[in-house]
Amino acid sequence: MAAKARKWLKNIVQTALLVFLVSLVADWWRKPVQPLESAAEPLYLLDGSRVSLNSFSDGRTAVVYFWGSWCGICRHTSPVIKRLQQAGIPVLSIALQSGSDEEVRAYMDKQGLDFDTANDADGVLSSRWKISATPTVVLVKNGKMIHSTTGLSSYWGLRGRLWLADRMY
Repeated sequence: MAAKARKWLKNIVQTALLVFLVSLVADWWRKPVQPLESAAEPLYLLDGSRVSLNSFSDGRTAVVYFWGSWCGICRHTSPVIKRLQQAGIPVLSIALQSGSDEEVRAYMDKQGLDFDTANDADGVLSSRWKISATPTVVLVKNGKMIHSTTGLSSYWGLRGRLWLADRMY
């Protein structure tokens, strides 16, 4: 019985390692490219205010979340991002080609999402960042991208990345 348990444990560890490695390669392949001028460039939020990445992430690690109302995986990731915001992590979201400001507001209200959001209705902002997958979560500190991940993300996985970013940068 112990030999069978060891075999199962070995298979689980091998599978977890393979998934981890595939995830790392996918994140590297789909990594966005921060435009040079983006740190100081104003982003206009749905509430009418404006913010820059410099001011938003000054002295702290912040989350920039690229998502779309049409994205199925985003429906699972958005509540995770909301939990991060509720835990005091600064969150700025970018709604990719999700309609007008009113449509994005209505979608967010329906989903119970209330983080600061800029609408990238025409996809220009996401194109400049070379966003190739949604959702994309970018960690930014002092206006500079320090880490990114794409696809489905867990709360604790993102908290771990934030913890590491706070200690490394």
